[in-house]
Amino acid sequence: MAPSTPKNSGSGPADLLRDRLTHGRGRLAVIAATTGVWMMDLLLVHHLKNRDVITPNLGTLVHNIDLIGTIAFIAVTLGLTISLFRGQKRELFRWALAYLLFSMVQVITNVLSMVASAGSQRGGGLGGLWDVAAVYMESVLVFMFVYIFLDVSTPGGAFVWPSREGEDPPEPHIIDYLFISLNVNSTYGPTSEAVMSRRAKLVMALQVLLAILMLTVLIARSVSSTS
Repeated sequence: MAPSTPKNSGSGPADLLRDRLTHGRGRLAVIAATTGVWMMDLLLVHHLKNRDVITPNLGTLVHNIDLIGTIAFIAVTLGLTISLFRGQKRELFRWALAYLLFSMVQVITNVLSMVASAGSQRGGGLGGLWDVAAVYMESVLVFMFVYIFLDVSTPGGAFVWPSREGEDPPEPHIIDYLFISLNVNSTYGPTSEAVMSRRAKLVMALQVLLAILMLTVLIARSVSSTS
């Protein structure tokens, strides 16, 4: 008996996702996602400044990066919108890459600024640690979008998605990438998905380092808050 041919043999899971994100309502989801990440980072940075979590010597650096990020967001959103609705996939991926690089720089800046001020706060209880959780979740969401970008821009996909025996690999959903990012942030590695892209492995290594730094900040701030 001849083996059955997968019904989507011409298109892998990442190809199906790429087609969905570049057509119809998927295009609006891409624009909404970039807006959401930018708003989240903007609100977080303003809160950290108001709470004096960011030390004065880093305040200027964070402000400058935030200003550059705002300008980049406006420019990239315009580029993304034009490329999406004109069907210019090559330009679309370039704009998306530029935006994600800026988002990663913003996450790294927020983490490093919190590391520099890890022991500066005394008292206040554990309720003052929510900003650490906010930076943690920002990291999870930003890297989730990075993994989506890597998967849809890598020929054949950056990940191998597990499937039940005899079934085609499922089309990945945003929850799947969120699961990967959350696992990397908490267990320092993916679980059931195989990573095939070297770029994805390098990004995961960066996320693991940031997660370790955030854990260090959490421990130091916990001790300072209860002392």
